Amino acid sequence: MKNKTIYKIGYILVILFFLAFTLDPIIWCFIMSITPESEIFRSSGDFLPSKINWGNYLSIFDRSSQESEVIFRGLKNSLMMSVTTMVIGIPTSLFAAYSFYRYKFRAREFVMKFLMLTIVIPVFTTIIPIYSMFAEYGMLDSVFWVAIIYVSSFIPITTWTMMNYFKSIPRELVESASIEGCDELQIFLKIIMPLSTPIIFTCILMVFIMSWNQFQIPLILISSHENKLVTMVLSEFISRNDVRYGMISASGIISLIIPAMVAVLFRKHLISGLMQGTGK
Repeated sequence: MKNKTIYKIGYILVILFFLAFTLDPIIWCFIMSITPESEIFRSSGDFLPSKINWGNYLSIFDRSSQESEVIFRGLKNSLMMSVTTMVIGIPTSLFAAYSFYRYKFRAREFVMKFLMLTIVIPVFTTIIPIYSMFAEYGMLDSVFWVAIIYVSSFIPITTWTMMNYFKSIPRELVESASIEGCDELQIFLKIIMPLSTPIIFTCILMVFIMSWNQFQIPLILISSHENKLVTMVLSEFISRNDVRYGMISASGIISLIIPAMVAVLFRKHLISGLMQGTGK
């Protein structure tokens, strides 16, 4: 009984530490966003501002303001890139994972290991040839082509995740369907797809959140104000003589809303998809 109580206390302390570690930057950013600019660098022991200033958020949601135009354009571009990455990347990974699971072909093991090897290759080791190729073929400053870069980056991890999940599906189901006269497409659509809904949702969420948070590659490949992502528009509030810390903080909070909502609404699918493969 005593050991059980100690375990519970330790568990609670670990959770509180994790929450403090993850939420503190967001809380600090929100406080910065509602603090008047004149108080941000004032040396005082107060954690909270003496007066709450909602002006940054009012400017963002005032559709006639420049701040609103910049931020909502960035949100639209980020959403477009994330959705494009999902629409192209998830089906590609799904078909590749099914092929590795279903068929035994020459060099199969080599291809699988090579695919996994690409996960550990830093993106910046390939940025120079990527930039040269984009410049040569006129693909710079395009949200779509940046999304294609992320499709290629995320395919290995999503393919590997799906393939491991497929291995937990009893082969007897596939063999029985084949004996009953189902062709390959019917097996895939009527057996594999319904059983794989959790892992497909998991990969969709992974790709969406990872795509949304990208900064370095778009910074190099996208230059125009019209195509900048929401992670890049924060620089719009930095000039030679002025840095609008409150607006930057408010923009950061706004940019978290969409991925946070997606993660909260579909968290059960994310957890079950990652865990079910080992327990089927």
